[in-house]
Amino acid sequence: MEYPGAKFIYPLRKTMLIFFIMVFFIMAPIIILYTEGYRWDWKNGFLKETGAISVDVLPKNSTVYLNGIKLKDKMPIRLNNAAPAKYSIRIIAPGFFDWTKNIEVKNKQTEYIKEVSLIKKNKPKLLISGGITELALSNDSNFLAYGIKQKNTTEFWIYNILNGASTRLFSSENSQPQIIWAKKNNFAIIFEKDKNLAMIINAEKPAEQISLYNLESKQINKIEWSESSDPQLFYSTADEFVSFFPATGQRTQISKNNYVDWHMNSGQLWTLFLNTSTNKYEIKKDILGFSSILAKFDSDGSSWKLLTARKNAALLKKIGAEEMLVVDDKKIYPFAGDKFLISDYNDWWLMWTKWELWTYSYGEEPYLLNRSGENLKDLEPMDEFNTLALIWEKKMTVLFPYYLVAHELLDENINMVEANSKDKILYFTAEIKGQNGIWSLNY
Repeated sequence: MEYPGAKFIYPLRKTMLIFFIMVFFIMAPIIILYTEGYRWDWKNGFLKETGAISVDVLPKNSTVYLNGIKLKDKMPIRLNNAAPAKYSIRIIAPGFFDWTKNIEVKNKQTEYIKEVSLIKKNKPKLLISGGITELALSNDSNFLAYGIKQKNTTEFWIYNILNGASTRLFSSENSQPQIIWAKKNNFAIIFEKDKNLAMIINAEKPAEQISLYNLESKQINKIEWSESSDPQLFYSTADEFVSFFPATGQRTQISKNNYVDWHMNSGQLWTLFLNTSTNKYEIKKDILGFSSILAKFDSDGSSWKLLTARKNAALLKKIGAEEMLVVDDKKIYPFAGDKFLISDYNDWWLMWTKWELWTYSYGEEPYLLNRSGENLKDLEPMDEFNTLALIWEKKMTVLFPYYLVAHELLDENINMVEANSKDKILYFTAEIKGQNGIWSLNY
């Protein structure tokens, strides 16, 4: 039926209906595919899925550039429906070093940039002048223990970071000992086996010093602190394994020492034993008197020492060679290694030589993180994200290991470094502009 003067006559209405139905059936799949993360690749002429980019770093006022284009979003940033491709990300913040990385977005995958804290641009400050031979930071980061060269002797001091006061402890002839801080209190021991030096220090009462060699008639071979809140030492002589409480002077023989080496961790005594009948090394862990063998391996005439152990994994080093073994309840993993430390965060093991840096986490194989022709002297975790300060022959760099992003921090010849990761302060020894000593750097 047609009405007089009507513009939309039946054929036109029919044509428009057919047109809108066609538009619906064309656009509906496009809209659905778009919301599902599909995009048309105009360059290559086909439909492809998209991914996403998520950025959440510190400080929160950081600015992010994607392929040189500034993103206006504040942290955290989430870019959905990003076309699969390679992108360049640059993150900047006032007073901080830039952070840059090339990433690749893949179909239906999110590329995360997280657990990153940018590093501040600051100049180091001289704390203590002199030829520093040893440096160690207490567990609560309130004290520095250090040795300073004085002609033919080494003087040992405690520096109170909170009030800036230095206290002289004692001196020793031509000594280069270990300074080992307790894990949960401010006791330290200054230990050198060949010099018969084993001096226990209470940093809060530095005048109260205990020489283990005044109590022990035999040479002490190895010393470790307990992880308890009360100060407790474990040490071994040629024939005894001993516990000692500095606060009370209580000395207790735990067992005879028939071990090649030992390590105490969280109440577990780990031992390295050479079975002469089989010529195999045995790694045992003892809990409340019940021992079990973690692994066995052939000695091949080599001498090994037990560096550390926890959970169901142990780290050993061949004496006189840059060779290490990670031994867990599954396999034995050999690799090149000379020094090691375990990060306070994520129980992350770090082992290195001058040329290689390896990492290990329980349940995984050791992983080669970095190889370089430069001389890697030392390293230190800087924050809860395991950002690393790497000390090379003539510079210090920062490595973000989860992303293999690095940049230079200081162009100086640095020897030893310690990090207060809570307050983000590095303490290190160096000669800068003719001034030798201990320096601090807020990062």
